[in-house]
Amino acid sequence: MAAGDRDAHTEFCERHRLSLYAQVYALLVDAASAERVVVETLERAWHAAKDFNPGAGSAFAWLSEIARSLAQHRRRPPHDPTASPSVAL
Repeated sequence: MAAGDRDAHTEFCERHRLSLYAQVYALLVDAASAERVVVETLERAWHAAKDFNPGAGSAFAWLSEIARSLAQHRRRPPHDPTASPSVAL
């Protein structure tokens, strides 16, 4: 996959998609959002495969970290730049 082999990427996705989905769904509790995070995670993995360091951990641990970061970003409420900070009295 790191060498740009699409077949390797397809196999990688098939091997990890369901476990990754289960992990992300547990964080988001929303099927559509979980699927979007999984798709984005696998796409990011494709583009960053050359940077993967197998000495730092497993491929699934690497994927999990990418997915967790994306899921946490989705869980945050969108920032409204027009809202003024409220002061509790």
